[in-house]
Amino acid sequence: MKEEFPQYKEGEAVIYQNGDRFELGIVKRVCGDDEYFINYHTGDTAARTHARHLHKIANRYAFHVIRLDPDDNERR
Repeated sequence: MKEEFPQYKEGEAVIYQNGDRFELGIVKRVCGDDEYFINYHTGDTAARTHARHLHKIANRYAFHVIRLDPDDNERR
């Protein structure tokens, strides 16, 4: 039986868990097979990440996520 994972949409904020380390990320692209390209920083690169390492943010409605570049300018 295949394990079921939450599905994510482009632009959705997620938490990445690697052991006891957690990072905020933004879904850049859905790859299929429960994998996603996730932006973890202000750069234009992303890491392909399996959904087993991602967690939905239950109270995302309570936050306004702004990505900043190294010069503190807002990124879209």
